[in-house]
Amino acid sequence: MPIRESSYGYWSSHATFLAVAGGAAIGIGNIARLPWLAGEYGGGLFLAVYFAALALMSWPLLAAEWVLGRWTRQDLVSGLLQLTEAAHVGRPWVAIGALSLASAVLVLSYYSVIAGWSLAYVFRSAAGVLQGLSDAGTHRVFLGVARDPERSLAWHTLFMVTACIIVAHGVRDGIERAARYLAPAALLLVVALAVYAYRAGDGAAALRHMLLPDTSHFGWHSVMEAIHQAFFTMALGVGAMYAYGGYLPAQAPLLRLAAAVIAIDTLFSLVAGFALYALVLGAHLDPAPGITLLFQVFPLALPDDGSGVVAATGLYLVLVMITLLAACALMEPIVRSIAERLRLTRVFAATACAMLVWFLGLGTLLSFNVFQQASVLGTTFFDWVQWLTGKLLMPLTGLLLTILVSRVLPAAMQAELWGEGPRRARDAWIWLLRFPARVAMLLLLLYCVGLIDFLVELWS
Repeated sequence: MPIRESSYGYWSSHATFLAVAGGAAIGIGNIARLPWLAGEYGGGLFLAVYFAALALMSWPLLAAEWVLGRWTRQDLVSGLLQLTEAAHVGRPWVAIGALSLASAVLVLSYYSVIAGWSLAYVFRSAAGVLQGLSDAGTHRVFLGVARDPERSLAWHTLFMVTACIIVAHGVRDGIERAARYLAPAALLLVVALAVYAYRAGDGAAALRHMLLPDTSHFGWHSVMEAIHQAFFTMALGVGAMYAYGGYLPAQAPLLRLAAAVIAIDTLFSLVAGFALYALVLGAHLDPAPGITLLFQVFPLALPDDGSGVVAATGLYLVLVMITLLAACALMEPIVRSIAERLRLTRVFAATACAMLVWFLGLGTLLSFNVFQQASVLGTTFFDWVQWLTGKLLMPLTGLLLTILVSRVLPAAMQAELWGEGPRRARDAWIWLLRFPARVAMLLLLLYCVGLIDFLVELWS
């Protein structure tokens, strides 16, 4: 049967959809992690493998999530149930939807806490609190936010309330309107920061750090980390792109749109990473990954004048903008599922989702203060949630998705999902899912659970 019309409406334009989907893909981890990975694992060689993984794995997977969302026009579980019945395949494949929703809830629960810290740092940087600090001073400021349960809870709550309000207003009046303003603003701020960093820092050192090929640091770990980053940077495996695909028209050029989203995400990440590392390396500081770079190392690299205040405020504003867009993307599949399965209005569904995520976020929040010493097998709640989502649920979901679409579904169903697009493009998409994407996802899952490291050590 032909692709159905959406009863919830469509994105207003392809350009707006690119802003929404690009905002969903860009996140804190991508900005701070990609340049660090490049420096640690071979520079330009790492980036070459990363770009190849984007083209051979992330590109077809992203299109696959959109294809499924566009065909079903339903929440994850109901949509996949309808798909399996129409294709006459086993119902266990509906587990992909449950795994995606579980990942979205858990990822958003700790993402909101970290985003709350970014919001707190906007006000601290604007007030000049980050200026002229020593290493111990930046550490003290960060702990003043992360280890104070009341402050951290307030910022976590404020961020979740903001995301809830946006999503509750719907796709067109909420998510799309927010992306229409936040995505371009974040891009302009990042470009301005890169220009400033080039002048105030060491742009040449940042480019060498990220782009210069380094064979001494390149190995099989580099390849796996590149695949790992290419998968997680596109918000795959959490149902966000599936949900957004439900609002795409039947004639949408999926492969071109997917390529554009990948280009936006990569360009934004590299420019933001350049800005960060130009300042950090210009101040002769050692780069660090993730949270440490953003909240403890970066403030040390700021000049002790007004420009440093403006640069810091701009960076943390960018972090708040992109985390808000990513949070909306993570909430959308959860809200759709709650609204459709429990027959609730969107406002009530968004509120229920926000309350669930807020409550689970308390585990992450308290892992940095009250429950800092509490652990299971030497691992805190926050670390367990990160491992469960990033190392198990999301890679497993991605692997199952490639198998379902490229191998389990019959050819007639694949053609029906694709719609009226060019057959040659559809055949190329299926081939990419069937071979490079599926093999890459299998290797990634084995790498994430530690099996490849175990086998290499055993062989050695």
